[in-house]
Amino acid sequence: MPVFERLSDRPFAHCAALADLGEAGLAAVWMGGSYETAPDVSLLEARLLPGADGWTPPRVIAQVDGHSLGQPVLLPRPGGDIWFFYVVIQQQDWRSAVPYVKKSSDGGQTWSEPVRLFDYPGLMLRSRPLVLQNRIILPAYDENTWQSRMIISDDDGQTWRLTAPMISPNGNIHPNLVVMPGGRLLCYLRTGGKGGVIWRSESSDGGESWSAPEATALPNPNSGIDLLKLASGRLALAYNNSPTLRTPLCVALTTGENEDWRWQQVIEDEYAEISYPALLQTADRAVHLVYTYRREAIHYARFDEYWLMQGAL
Repeated sequence: MPVFERLSDRPFAHCAALADLGEAGLAAVWMGGSYETAPDVSLLEARLLPGADGWTPPRVIAQVDGHSLGQPVLLPRPGGDIWFFYVVIQQQDWRSAVPYVKKSSDGGQTWSEPVRLFDYPGLMLRSRPLVLQNRIILPAYDENTWQSRMIISDDDGQTWRLTAPMISPNGNIHPNLVVMPGGRLLCYLRTGGKGGVIWRSESSDGGESWSAPEATALPNPNSGIDLLKLASGRLALAYNNSPTLRTPLCVALTTGENEDWRWQQVIEDEYAEISYPALLQTADRAVHLVYTYRREAIHYARFDEYWLMQGAL
């Protein structure tokens, strides 16, 4: 199901994120404009309201005249607040982008003035934040060095700090985090260079430090991924099952809490760019997915673990 059809005034669409707003439904945010890094690229939102058959029409929720925006991330907070992270290109490309956050106390109807997190050109976002008791971990990466690192707050977002970079051959970006048995953290990383495989790393100290990244057997064509821990304890991974092509887009599932990938379903396999997935599981245990379709629109799929188990990896 398309979240929206291709917009004539914003023919480019990419890099969607997804959030569960409870009784307000699901929110999808993405960047849209003339083309990637164009000065008219803003951030748009649509919602899937409870019981609705389709998404609401897109609306702009962040824009800066003459500057391209991107990499949106939503973080619902206790009490109904929403934090909205994104980056703003200061000059011509992502290497000059810096991260911002703004907040809403009315379900996203209005937003506070944006606050710059770091004066760090090239510090980029992509993946869902991880909340561990009083710690918030916002996965990030350096567009100039292609090294992932974490942005951490231990005071409910009043201050933020950066961890040391994660270094691997050909670089890595888009770190995805889940909590594993015993409290250790698992991170899957998008590869750099011409593509190859997904990389993995672990942390035993709440994300402060990370093991040297190791290659997995899962292919990656230098494209976005999303790793999600489900209520059952199983892991779900949305990724392009190819070392070189951003198609097909698949979702794989483990048998339990370990990385024993056993099942997989193809979401879309058109010979075109089908990329940048974002996963979410709601309280009814349905799994939701949004992703880029041809860089023209954002598509949506809904399924469950049983359906995933009908496909062999």
